[in-house]
Amino acid sequence: MVDFTLTTRQQDLIDQARAIAQRCLAPRATQYDRSGEFPAENFTDLAGTGLLGLLIPADRGGLGADLVTYALTVAELAEACGSTALIFAMHCGATRLLAASHDPAAHQVLQSVIDHGKLIAWGFSEPGTGGNVLTPQLRATRTDDDRFTLHGTKAFCTGAGHVDHYLINTHSGETEFRRSQSMFLLPADTPGLTVKETWDALGMRANCANTVLLDAQVPAGTCVGGHGGGMPLLAHALPALVVGLAAASLGVARAANTFATAHVTRRVHANTGANLAAYQGVRFQIADMTTTLHTAYLTLLHAAVTADTDPLDALPAMNMAKYVCNNAAITVADTAMQVSGGHGFLRSNPLERHYRDARAGAVMGANLGALRDMIGKAALGLDPRDA
Repeated sequence: MVDFTLTTRQQDLIDQARAIAQRCLAPRATQYDRSGEFPAENFTDLAGTGLLGLLIPADRGGLGADLVTYALTVAELAEACGSTALIFAMHCGATRLLAASHDPAAHQVLQSVIDHGKLIAWGFSEPGTGGNVLTPQLRATRTDDDRFTLHGTKAFCTGAGHVDHYLINTHSGETEFRRSQSMFLLPADTPGLTVKETWDALGMRANCANTVLLDAQVPAGTCVGGHGGGMPLLAHALPALVVGLAAASLGVARAANTFATAHVTRRVHANTGANLAAYQGVRFQIADMTTTLHTAYLTLLHAAVTADTDPLDALPAMNMAKYVCNNAAITVADTAMQVSGGHGFLRSNPLERHYRDARAGAVMGANLGALRDMIGKAALGLDPRDA
């Protein structure tokens, strides 16, 4: 039995995220969506609250939150600004990986996050393989005892061009799966690291998920966990990445539902003098959205609790949470648009942004088709890595 009751500490952190989201992020969301600019002001405000260190352990100066608190924090941020929530989630996934390492350089970067609000981008998607984090094509080739050559491309790297460090996973060249990846933590000004501004998207427009080109010689000290030591560290980052993407979709879905609910409550039909909530057909649609949201919320909490308490067996639950939450965002946003009519379609209202943002979850990270396949393999007892 899973107890979903939040502790006082959990609720305080989530309340803090909600407060800054409503006060600072929500009023700027339309501006950033229209311009496609990186939401720098939002991250200045988040740094001031300490939330950039949400998944950094308390004994290293962070907030030391669990994944339930993290998931519900991301959802609060996404309800206000989906783009900010996604950048935040990728940053937190990177900090969780670095916190699991024993590298002094990694710990110095974590300290800079806490002290100076530094941001980390997590580069795992690649042209041709998409968001399959387990099979990077970018190679790390040792040139001598002190340096590696990195040559390849990372696509859809959230926040690229506007962060201070990049966490890049590469193929180590080793054939054994456990030794097949190496992780590199690179300063943004690394020679041979170039950001190509490619992000001009339908939704999550301030996400700045640009392309990172690598043709670099980097010191061995930038290889977190040592050559071939990336896969064990990835196990710490993967829950934050998958749960974070799911939580962002939940937040977008909640925002769409909030707009639609407010609209049908206040909108009065000219012929009858009754508001739209008086019509059973409208209430049916509100019921569908409410039920879909509740299901997604419970699925997300279950995945977060499982990832915290039983990480070795958490992948199926996390995949289901992302699948359910991504679909919930699309379904709820679509129903909200139908309920709200022309008002939802207007750019002067936020629902059209939520409608566009809802589509992003379906293609970010593992897409819906890939998730269905992995969920099916798990249900059948098959290895999710098998083609």
